Amino acid sequence: MPPYHISCDLKARIPVMCYQLAYSVKEICEVLGVKKSLIYQVLQCHRVHHGAVTPPGRRKAGRCRLLTSTDISFIRSLLSLNHTIYLDEIQEQLLSRRNTRVSIMTLTCTLRRLHLSNKDVSSRAIERNIQDRAVYMNRIADLVPDSNMLMFGDEASKDERTSARRRGWSERGTRCVQRKV
Repeated sequence: MPPYHISCDLKARIPVMCYQLAYSVKEICEVLGVKKSLIYQVLQCHRVHHGAVTPPGRRKAGRCRLLTSTDISFIRSLLSLNHTIYLDEIQEQLLSRRNTRVSIMTLTCTLRRLHLSNKDVSSRAIERNIQDRAVYMNRIADLVPDSNMLMFGDEASKDERTSARRRGWSERGTRCVQRKV
């Protein structure tokens, strides 16, 4: 069984329950649902480090982030203006406007961390009219008794003004729809 993470606030309750509320180790195990060995480790750390439940000096693993929150909001605004932008174009904009030099991989990881994914663009024709479409669908429903008899090819979304880019950025779980006017 892989090791599981216990939050710091749960670990902070162990010395309180042991020393102030006079719970036994077995009772703490039952109430908090943790292992006995964890309780002994936390109590030892509490004694040695004068009240700390985790050893001081531990830092997060990994490298510090290169992009600041201002850079990230700049990237978000770029994507809201043009969601079909390429990574190298984002990189160029960051360098020219924000004077921030980052790699393509850093941008990819940042966009993933922002819960954005690169997916196929679902485009709509700019001339699309909802009322004309409803009239057409009603006329077809009157002409054809069984809808399984019909087969459609959708070529209505392409005109001269739609973008040639087929991939775009949007949040996970949502479609990437062409928003050009």
